[in-house]
Amino acid sequence: MPELIRLAPWLALIGAAGLVVGVIALIAGLMSLAAARRLRRRLDHLLRGGQATDVETLLHEQWQALREAQAGVASASARLDGVEVLMRRALQRVGVVRYNAFPGAGAELSFSVALLDAEDDGVVISGLYGREETRIYAKPVASGASRYPLSEEERAAIGAAIDSKHEVHAV
Repeated sequence: MPELIRLAPWLALIGAAGLVVGVIALIAGLMSLAAARRLRRRLDHLLRGGQATDVETLLHEQWQALREAQAGVASASARLDGVEVLMRRALQRVGVVRYNAFPGAGAELSFSVALLDAEDDGVVISGLYGREETRIYAKPVASGASRYPLSEEERAAIGAAIDSKHEVHAV
């Protein structure tokens, strides 16, 4: 029994150390439980948006959505390429020149308008105003020139359109 008395302080120390380790383990366990609850809430929030009930299903749904988005982008890109081709043929450049075609007809009521696409193809339209009559002419334009003879004003309108100046010019 004397040996037991000598071990008593050590047993008390071991018991106290065990108690401290137990309290630390309890605190660590409570902290782990709180962290697990936070993670569960985050997972529930993540899964709430779709039909998924687990992360694997959610990832599969997201992968499918990504594939669909990629297909949509590819389709839109192809359509955009087609629109860009069409836009090159659309009227993009305008040149207008106003002038007096006949002596005595003031106020610059005659005009030449060039309407061109990105390739400088299109039409030049001229309206010649006189006191007795008005005449309107249209001439095709290809690469900034016409196979028909052009007046000085028509050439000026085409030049203004090619320079992308959309303002009215007087000659």
